[in-house]
This record gives sequence, structure tokens and C-alpha cells, in this order.
Amino acid sequence: MPILSTRELLRAAAQPSRYPAAVRRRWRMRQLRGDSVECPCCGGRFRAFMTERGRPNAVCPRCGAQERHRALWLYLRDRTPLFDRPLRTLHFAPELIFRRRLESLPNLDYVSADLDSPEAMLHFDITAIPFDDDSFDAVLCSHVLEHVENDRAAMRELVRVLRPGGFAIVLVPLDLSREETYEDPSVTAPEDRAREFWQHDHVRLYGRDFAERLEQSGFSVTVDPYVRELPAHVRRRHALLDVEDIYVGTKD
Repeated sequence: MPILSTRELLRAAAQPSRYPAAVRRRWRMRQLRGDSVECPCCGGRFRAFMTERGRPNAVCPRCGAQERHRALWLYLRDRTPLFDRPLRTLHFAPELIFRRRLESLPNLDYVSADLDSPEAMLHFDITAIPFDDDSFDAVLCSHVLEHVENDRAAMRELVRVLRPGGFAIVLVPLDLSREETYEDPSVTAPEDRAREFWQHDHVRLYGRDFAERLEQSGFSVTVDPYVRELPAHVRRRHALLDVEDIYVGTKD
């Protein structure tokens, strides 16, 4: 891409629909130049991350990583063997920045999957995974189950394809004020789902019983308060949310 002048970048900011996403991204990066925060997913450093839906310091202007993505990347780096050991890894709904980096790791036999996203290698329903029992050492499934009608079937499939001794990272949006997960099959209109379940394509809103639901499906579950245990300066540096606990499932 040719180097753009400041005037051209200003025009791109004023008329965003007329310019490609890469140009708009470069404008945002220039506006936020600095070294107060750092994205562990892409290494970008800025005076602040972009605001998203009223959340300041939320989105990396370089790679688009949100708070949960940054927390997950640090967790995978610090508390799993994903970057060191030979592991067969299944990644559902792969985030672009994750997919590019993970599929380049020489130690991973990496498979990404989604129902229909072109970013994934394979396309199939998570409630009917086309792999044998005990096929994967690691499974990554972040912010997927809230979109799945039969999430219990999906959880059982995750357990089935995970090898004993392996690990699954399973994350969902959580309403920690709710003791139990809220489901209502009569809520089908996108605007109603957005109001009740936080997003137009969500089919439920998980509560504090999420770990129990995973256990009922066959996982042994550890809820790791990883982010809350990080030093305050690390949380500030990466702009993490303290409530981003990591749910880790294993199988005997």
C-alpha cells in the first residue's frame, strides 16, 4: 500500500466509507501513537486503545483485539504449553490475529473450524464434530456457545474429541449478577435477543452456573482467576478486565 499523506489520512477519517479498512486502521493508529498500552496479540503500542460501546481502552487499533482476546493470549502464553509442546489443536471460530499466529507455530498441528466463516480451515456444526474420540490435545472455544441452540450437545462434543490429559479453554459472555443461565426459546427476534441476551445472534445469557454446565457435560473444570492475579501494572499495560476469568476443561 502506498504511503499516505496526513491530508489523505484526514480525508479517510472524515469520509470513512470511501476508504478501505486498512487506510482507516492506519489513521486510528496514527491518532493513538504512544507507549502507554501494549497489545500482546500483535505487539502494537499506543497511548490508549480505542473505545468500544462505551468501554475506554477496549480495542487494539492495529489488530482489533479486545480485552478478552488480550487476556486469553496472555493466558495461553503464560499458563499453557501451547507455544512449546507438540499439540494437536482444534480452534473454533478463530480470531484472525490468533489464527495467523497459531497456525504458524511449528509445534502445533493446528486445525481451525467454524460453521461458515471463511477464516476457518474446516466448516462443520460444533454439535457434530467430524473427528474421532480423543483426537486433540488442546481445544479453544471462545464466545461460541452463546450462539449454539443445543449448547449441551456442543459441550459433550468438546469433551469427546479432547484427549485425556489435554485441555479445553471454553469462554462465553457471562452475566455474573445471574445465578443461573437465562434461556427463553420464545425470544427469537434479533432486537429482542439483543435486549435479553446482549447481542442479536445470542440464544442465551450465561450466569454463574456456567462451570456447572460444563461439568454436567463431562469436563472437570478449573476457573482460573488469572487476570486478577496479575500485577496491577500488567493489567494496566494491557488494559485487561478483572472479571475475565479463564474456564479450563480437562478430561480424565
